Amino acid sequence: MNPLPPDIRLVFEDRADYLHVAVSGPRDSQEISKAYWVRIAEECQQRGTRKLMVVENLGDFEGDRDLPTTVDFLFELGLDKLQVAFVVGRIELLAHMEHGEILALERGARGRVFGSEAVAERWLRHGAA
Repeated sequence: MNPLPPDIRLVFEDRADYLHVAVSGPRDSQEISKAYWVRIAEECQQRGTRKLMVVENLGDFEGDRDLPTTVDFLFELGLDKLQVAFVVGRIELLAHMEHGEILALERGARGRVFGSEAVAERWLRHGAA
């Protein structure tokens, strides 16, 4: 596994009843996604996180997206055990990311994809746990 590139930034913040993670940087790729999810999974394990919001604001994707492989990877990391709200910073990617949500839900994950941080927070706090 490659380390997180230095131009990709993760900011962890404890909120009232969930962990908020902001991911930002000028580019994105399958390797960058895997690297940041590994860091997030490690942090969740250390903190005993049960609910997680990830807000992704990355630049253009380099290479091919492979959502089934990404979903498999998230399950390997144990993130399917958490309630995860994933907020897409680039709204044009929302439909594509919703496809990943469907793949994960079909396998029993408790995650949702959102275009709005406010809606994601409402779901984390009051939606299905």
